[in-house]
Amino acid sequence: MVAGSFLLTPATAIRYERHDRKVQQMSKEEELGIGKDRRRVDINEEYYRLAAKDLDDWENKRVKRLPGEHDGVVGD
Repeated sequence: MVAGSFLLTPATAIRYERHDRKVQQMSKEEELGIGKDRRRVDINEEYYRLAAKDLDDWENKRVKRLPGEHDGVVGD
């Protein structure tokens, strides 16, 4: 029984080491798919880009709801 314990311990260690090589911890940026090719955000540039848009001329569009989902319309 004791000999079996000595034989199984290295085998179990190898199993977990192999599993650890497969599974790697990802950073938050990797999870989100943000790479080195992302553009740098300048607050002044974003302000002027949004200020140039015509925000007064827009149309409200309703999205299609899932079957059975309440759409918030009263009186249907």
